[in-house]
Amino acid sequence: MPEERESEPRAKKITSLLSISHDKDVDGLNSAAIVWRYAKTKNLTFKAILTDYGSFEQVFSTIAKQRDSLIIITDLGMDDTIIDVVQAGLTRAISQGCRIVWLDHHQWSDRAIKMILSLGNKPVLKVNHEFCAAEITHKVLMPRDEVSTELAKIAHDTDFNLREIEAATALTDAVSVIRFGAIDKNEEVADAIHPILTKLAENGMSGVWDNDARKFKDTLLNKRVDHYRKEKSKKMRKALAGHHDQIIHGKLVRIVEIPSGLTSTDMGTLASNQDTLTSIDPELKVADLLLSLSQGGMLGFRRGRDGVLCNAAAKLFNGGGHPYAAGGEYGLYEDFEAVSDDIFLTLSKNKTWVSEH
Repeated sequence: MPEERESEPRAKKITSLLSISHDKDVDGLNSAAIVWRYAKTKNLTFKAILTDYGSFEQVFSTIAKQRDSLIIITDLGMDDTIIDVVQAGLTRAISQGCRIVWLDHHQWSDRAIKMILSLGNKPVLKVNHEFCAAEITHKVLMPRDEVSTELAKIAHDTDFNLREIEAATALTDAVSVIRFGAIDKNEEVADAIHPILTKLAENGMSGVWDNDARKFKDTLLNKRVDHYRKEKSKKMRKALAGHHDQIIHGKLVRIVEIPSGLTSTDMGTLASNQDTLTSIDPELKVADLLLSLSQGGMLGFRRGRDGVLCNAAAKLFNGGGHPYAAGGEYGLYEDFEAVSDDIFLTLSKNKTWVSEH
């Protein structure tokens, strides 16, 4: 009997679904919740892994052990530096009867796209920068499900930094509270977030949020979010007071050093509100491009108005993302002022991040 080649999937029925999604924000969380709802409609055993980019090697080692599973990856992009790790994990899983669906909205290289599409067992890849990941997941998997429609709408409000839906903003803060709490206690972030993921998958926002009372149904979580918001406001105002500005290629670029316990999304939301800026300094205007530098040397990019491409700016710092929000890395540093000068210089030498539209 000829030996089975690794590239030939075994013909067995799919019985389980493994969801891999981003653990840092509402888009990743709601994408996973929609995938969970899909699994229920197909009577598939469900398991979710929430992760971040630094854990890809571990995650795709886990994927390589899967058999006869539908593996749906959401809100996670792929660049050329991790192609080999991803390809090895997925190829092994496919040889063991798995199917791959990858739904995302980040920037992908042609090489990364070709690699996924060249895999066996008819992989599905949907990448669209005009939507958040939850919207894509909703459209592909559960287009007629009302709860999934709501979850996608909530994710869109947070991911595009619209802040028009109170429940969406509250959920964003709740995810931050839960993540930071787990990190402080040296616990697994995914385990800490899992209870809220379960409720979102079962009942949508009504599982966690009381719309009439405008608060979370979990009293303790509501108190934690209230406390976080008060502390967040103090920290962000202090951080903004120490900003560095420079006009580059006709655009106002602002760099802010953010303390621990805050996210670049938090800072981006505050710093894009002109009323808030005026209350800190009457002369302070919303920047075209805001860079948030964490103490660990990570960079967050947010735009205050059209005319800049955050993903292109982030690419100059080994990162990527969307035109309106992205992430990159500067590296460990000691002198914030020196770092700011270096970042300004890098941006001044390149115009790809300035949009002509």
